[in-house]
Amino acid sequence: MNRKPGMGGGRIFFFAAGIVLAALLLPAGAARGDYIYQIDNNDFGAGAMNVSDTSETRDNWMGNLFTVAAGAETITHVYFQAGDYTSTITVGIYTDNGDANPPQAATLVYQEDFTMAPNTLNDFALTAPPVLTAGDKMVVGILIGNVPGDKYPYAISSNTDLGRSNWDRDFSVAKGDPEDYAMTIGDLSKAVPTDQPLIPGGWNPGVDSGCSTAGIRAEGVPEPATLSLLGLGAGAAAFLRRRRAASAV
Repeated sequence: MNRKPGMGGGRIFFFAAGIVLAALLLPAGAARGDYIYQIDNNDFGAGAMNVSDTSETRDNWMGNLFTVAAGAETITHVYFQAGDYTSTITVGIYTDNGDANPPQAATLVYQEDFTMAPNTLNDFALTAPPVLTAGDKMVVGILIGNVPGDKYPYAISSNTDLGRSNWDRDFSVAKGDPEDYAMTIGDLSKAVPTDQPLIPGGWNPGVDSGCSTAGIRAEGVPEPATLSLLGLGAGAAAFLRRRRAASAV
């Protein structure tokens, strides 16, 4: 039998066993292969929300704040429980190593357009999943342009822990606002938690309508380097099984 010099059977065993042990010591989320970022409680009986304060058509944005988990740094999917509206939307992922709540200092690191289906949990698979840093704050947001005043695109859970979701919309002097502000996916300078009004003395969704947590979630998997380690661990385990089977013959 040919064998590479300096790589005896015992060394091969301990090398492979070490890789398997390293894989086993990864966080549970990494071993499982996915991790769901979620703050809603799955009960959307509370209804849905339009973040305009009257009946006019406006750009609407809502986002949820999460902490990036170890073993779930690569964001592969965004899930959106939609209300009674269908439209092209923009998914935005933002990071901030501060508290990001309100998310006004968060930086847009990824955006992609999708078409939402109404009254269902939409599954948006990201084309180029961004890799984030464990421990950082992440905001996952949905921008919907030109929402009519009689449509309610964001399903709201019955979770009564207000202020965990954030909201924003366009501003216009012509519509009675103190300044002009075109809502864009990358500008969260006006965004605030849902237990606060956008304009002092204005409409407060958490108090005035009882709106709670938006149904916006994300799915994360290990960063590429960790996935490679998992692959090595699986390969090493298979090698050990083959080696033991050969020794038994």
